[in-house]
Amino acid sequence: MDDLRALTRERLNKLINETQQSLVELKEEVARREHVKQENEINDLDHHMNSAELNLVALKDFIAYLVEHSKQK
Repeated sequence: MDDLRALTRERLNKLINETQQSLVELKEEVARREHVKQENEINDLDHHMNSAELNLVALKDFIAYLVEHSKQK
């Protein structure tokens, strides 16, 4: 970076403003990414819950089959 002592007060203030704006943009990007991450985790949870529900239905059907089969003997 330029030697700070050689910069004018105007240039220093401009650099401060640009840095603050960059910081705001970086914080917004971090927040956006966190929001996307949370949405993806929620979607994955929905998928896993649906999968578990299907597995429970299959298990219930299998147990019903076993019970019915054991009654026939």
